[in-house]
Amino acid sequence: MNSKSLSSWMLIVSPILFFVVFIIGWDVVIGSSETTAEELANIMTQTSTVSIFAVLGTAIFISLAAGPALLAWSKVDSSTLEGNLAFIATMIFGAMSTIALLSMGMGFPVIAGDTESMLEAEWIWSVSDSMFAGLFLAWTFGNILLGASLWIENKINKIASGILLLAGILMLIMHLLIGVVPEDVGFIPFIFALVATVIVGVFNLRSES
Repeated sequence: MNSKSLSSWMLIVSPILFFVVFIIGWDVVIGSSETTAEELANIMTQTSTVSIFAVLGTAIFISLAAGPALLAWSKVDSSTLEGNLAFIATMIFGAMSTIALLSMGMGFPVIAGDTESMLEAEWIWSVSDSMFAGLFLAWTFGNILLGASLWIENKINKIASGILLLAGILMLIMHLLIGVVPEDVGFIPFIFALVATVIVGVFNLRSES
């Protein structure tokens, strides 16, 4: 399997798995919680299941970043605007992968019960959750730059490239309007970004270059 096929399948599969595992699976299996204390109480009664979710989730997050990173890297060319945009996107998606590893990794001492007190566990878990804000911000700028690069290059379907660019722009608007728009409305650009990633993966797999 070459890098084009690998990146394409990562782009197609990882958003679907993310939706199934995090948006549906976590609430169904672990349960939703209003506060960190409630969430930790759920976790402590299902440590083995949560560990499986954490390992699987880490792999999904890495794939969600590595797929676009590989695609962006294949477009790097220092002599063109789109090539330079792709290079910056590669670095951003690499940072996204690092944030995912750090954030998910911080949760394992809590899951294993290695913290000295519940207060410490809540603090670590809260910091881990807060790091996801940086992850989604990196994803936002990565989508904008990669979408713009693919749009300018025009070797992958232009509609697919435009959808990815639009997804990044909508995510940026969502970040700018945090606290203004309802949380449910702010969730829409995030879902749209998952769909856009799958679409780009499909067209990248079908492209000739």
